[in-house]
Amino acid sequence: MRLAMAAFVVIGHSGAARDTIGMADLAAGNTLLRVAVPVFTLIAGFYAESMLRRGDLSKWSGRLLAQYGGWSLIYLVFLATYFLNRSGVRTFEELVLGFMHLWFLMGLALAGMMLAFFRRFGPFGVAASAIGFAGAGFFIQHARMAWGMELDLELYRNGPFYLYPYLAIGWLLARVPAERLPSTPVLGIAFGVGMALAMYQSGYWLQRLGEDPLLEMPYGHLLMCPALFLLVLRLPLPETRLPLGRAAAGIYVMHVLVLQGLPWIGIDTAWIRAVIAFAVPFMIVAVTVSLSARMPFLSRLF
Repeated sequence: MRLAMAAFVVIGHSGAARDTIGMADLAAGNTLLRVAVPVFTLIAGFYAESMLRRGDLSKWSGRLLAQYGGWSLIYLVFLATYFLNRSGVRTFEELVLGFMHLWFLMGLALAGMMLAFFRRFGPFGVAASAIGFAGAGFFIQHARMAWGMELDLELYRNGPFYLYPYLAIGWLLARVPAERLPSTPVLGIAFGVGMALAMYQSGYWLQRLGEDPLLEMPYGHLLMCPALFLLVLRLPLPETRLPLGRAAAGIYVMHVLVLQGLPWIGIDTAWIRAVIAFAVPFMIVAVTVSLSARMPFLSRLF
C-alpha cells in the first residue's frame, strides 16, 4: 500500500494528472492523489504502539530527522542553480518549517513525539488532542483560502496540524479488536461518502480560486483515508522478499530529483517522467538493500 501511495505522490508531482484531465475532473484527481500522505501516516500510527512500548521513539524520530537533514542537503546541492536564484531567507524558512516534499519526514518525527506525549492520557486524550489539532489546521487553511490571509502553506501542512491527527487515528484503530471494526460494506460506504465530501470541497475551491492553490486538506479525507486503509488491510496478499516498504520511502525522497533531471536530457512528457521517477528510485533501493550487508550505512538512507 505504501508503494501505491508513493506512486500517487510521483503522479501528482510530475504533473501527469493535470496533463490528462480537465478542470471538471481535477477535483477527483486532487482528492485521490492526496490520500498518499494521510495513508502513509495512518500506517505509521497503526504500528506505532510496539515502537513506543520498546522505548524506540528517540531512535525512530532521530532517524527521520537525520534523513530530513541529509536529503535536504542533497537537494540543495543538486538544485543549487534554482536555490541561488531565490531568496536565501525563504529557503531557510522552508528548511525550518518543512523543505519541499521532505517536510513529511520532519513532520512525521514531530507527530510521533506528540503521540508519545498524549498517549499518557489514554485513548480519549489522544482522540481529543487529534480533534483539536485537526480543527486548528483546517481553520488556518480556511483562513488562507477563504479570507485571503497571507499565510504560508507550511503553517498548516505540517506535523502537528496535518500529520498528527492521522497518526493518532492509526494508533487508535490498532487498539480496536478486529471483530469490532466496521464491516467491509460499511467501510465501502464510508470511503464513498468521504470521497464525495472531499471532491465537493475541492470542486468548490477550484471554482472559487482556480487551480492554484489546490486544496491540501479536505475534510472528507478524515473519513475516506481510514476506510481505505482498513479495506486494504483486509486484502489477502502474498508475501514477498522485495523491499517494498523501503522502496516506497526511497521513491518518496528521490523522485523529485529524477523529475527535475529528466528535462535536461530531453524527456518532457509527464507520464514518461512519472514512470521513470518511480522506477529509478525503486531500482536504486533494490541495489542498496543488496549492498547494505557489506555497507551498513546504506540502510540509513531510506
